[in-house]
Amino acid sequence: MDSLAAVRAWYQRPADAGGAFALRPRGSGDGAPIALAVWRDTVGAAWRPFGDTFPQGSRQYQSWGRNVASDDVDSLLAAARRPWRTGWSPLAAPDAGQVWRGLLSPVVVVSSARELMSGARLEEQQGRRARADSMVRAVVTLGRRLQEDVATPHVALGLRLERDALHVLAGMYGRWGRSPASDSARAAEVRADEGIARWRNAVRLIQTAAVLPDHAAALAAAAADPAWPLALRAEMILAIGFAWAYNGSELAKGIDANRRAVLDALADERLPPALAAALGAARAAAAMDFKGRIESSVRYRMLAQTEWLVF
Repeated sequence: MDSLAAVRAWYQRPADAGGAFALRPRGSGDGAPIALAVWRDTVGAAWRPFGDTFPQGSRQYQSWGRNVASDDVDSLLAAARRPWRTGWSPLAAPDAGQVWRGLLSPVVVVSSARELMSGARLEEQQGRRARADSMVRAVVTLGRRLQEDVATPHVALGLRLERDALHVLAGMYGRWGRSPASDSARAAEVRADEGIARWRNAVRLIQTAAVLPDHAAALAAAAADPAWPLALRAEMILAIGFAWAYNGSELAKGIDANRRAVLDALADERLPPALAAALGAARAAAAMDFKGRIESSVRYRMLAQTEWLVF
């Protein structure tokens, strides 16, 4: 809990990482449905290695830029170039049994971004530098869009996309002899990497603190504080309602009365709709019977471990 105070201070003035490299929205339309159509399509989804980070001459590096799905690349590039209308977020709904219902697949999101960056290498090799630049910057843009969502797993995905794209941009600009641009992208990559570490630390601190029901009141007070990012506030509420999954006594004997009382008191607060939805799921989870607690705890633990797989 003491460590969380330092986290809050940082998020009051967070360092912007790749904003200067994001594409500016232009034209009309709505980019969100285009991107979501690609990200929701899990048929035939396969993990794509990040070939740009492998040694030159390796099989993975040599295959980077080949076997690119042009339809998905064109769709995501179009989505990044267009404005996203209000209401596209939240992408997932808090759920008492699943924690989050409707989460995007990390495999699909990360691999589709790598498809864009791999396609950019192909464009670069064929002399189309402007398109290559736009394709990688589109990944920065899409990553920053995902960071606007209320689900912490989606924010983590967005941070990853932004950091990886900045890495590719730095190398690409270096090959083109654009040293100032390469240095700027490399510095932004460092800031993005720090942002990922801070985000992971914040989520872990919240989930760990919430294991003890005595911390519920302090977490609830933080969740009601608008100085925190919305997604972390939602994570705090869900952690109060689900982190008993790591508390053997509560899992076996029932949810602590103080934990339930804190959640009930939060219902009297004027919370944004996204947080109200998280609170509804948390209260329902805290009221489950033994069988429900077992099933819900398994899902909560699996989701917590999945975050590590993204990195």
